[in-house]
Amino acid sequence: MQRCLVILSQLDQAEVLLDMAAQALSRIRGMQRIDVLAAREPPEQLLGRMGFSDTQAQAVRASQREWADALHTRFQSWLVQEYGAPADRLGKVEVNWLDPEITVDRIIAGYGKDADLLVMGVPDPRDSAQKHVATRAAIFESGRPVLFVPPFWDRPSGDRIFMAWKDTPSCRRAFFAARSLVGAAKAVGVAVSAADPLPLDILPGVALTQQPVVQDTRNAGQTLLDMAGHFQADMLVIGGYQHNMIYSRLVGSVTDYILANTRVPVLLQH
Repeated sequence: MQRCLVILSQLDQAEVLLDMAAQALSRIRGMQRIDVLAAREPPEQLLGRMGFSDTQAQAVRASQREWADALHTRFQSWLVQEYGAPADRLGKVEVNWLDPEITVDRIIAGYGKDADLLVMGVPDPRDSAQKHVATRAAIFESGRPVLFVPPFWDRPSGDRIFMAWKDTPSCRRAFFAARSLVGAAKAVGVAVSAADPLPLDILPGVALTQQPVVQDTRNAGQTLLDMAGHFQADMLVIGGYQHNMIYSRLVGSVTDYILANTRVPVLLQH
C-alpha cells in the first residue's frame, strides 16, 4: 500500500478521519501519500437538472464553497500540526488537497482506483443523498478497501484487530487487504464457524486467535460486534455486501447493521 484517500463529508469529523489516515501511514510499510477529498454536493449545472432554479443553484454553490473553504482551513491546521512546515515533509510524506467541482461518484471512482486504502466516516443519518452517493461509490466503484471510522474515535486503531471469516470472494479480498495492517498488530482474532474453517494460507506468518462463532440467527451483525468487543478490538475487518445488491436496497443486511452500530473502525472490502 502506498496511497490513502480520505473522503471528508462532515466538517466536525475532519480531524478524526485525518488522524486515522496518519495512523495508517505510520503503520503500513511503504505508504507515503495521503490525498484528501472534499465531498461536495453536485456542481451547479447538475442542480439545474434536479429542479433547482438558477438562483437556488447559485446559493447552493456559494454554501458549498464556504463549506469547502472551512474544511480546507481545518485541513491546513491539521497538516501543520501533524507534519510541520512543507520543508519538514519533503521526502517523508506527500499530502494533497482535492476539491474538484464534479460529482463525488465520478471523483471517488477515479481517485479511489488510484489509491490503496480509502478512509471515510461511517454512514450518518445527517448525510445528504449526495453523501450516500459517496459511500456507495467508495464501496462499489473504487474496488479498494474502505476504512469506516466512527465520529467519536479518538485513540489508536490497529493494535487489536478482529476479523470475521466467511469463505466468500469479498471476505478473501478483505483479509488480503488487511495483511499490511495485521502484520503490525499486537493481537489478531478471527471469528470462524465450524462449517467454514479458516484456510491455513489466508494470513501467512500472522499469529492469530480463532474465536468460534456462537451464532445468534436473529442478529448476526450484533454477534460479530459483541465478539469484537469481548476481544477488546480497536478495528474490525469484514467482507461487505456479499450478495452484490444495490446499496440503497440493503436494508437489514449484516454489513449495514455493523456500520450503523460499530464503536470501532471497520475495514470493509466488497
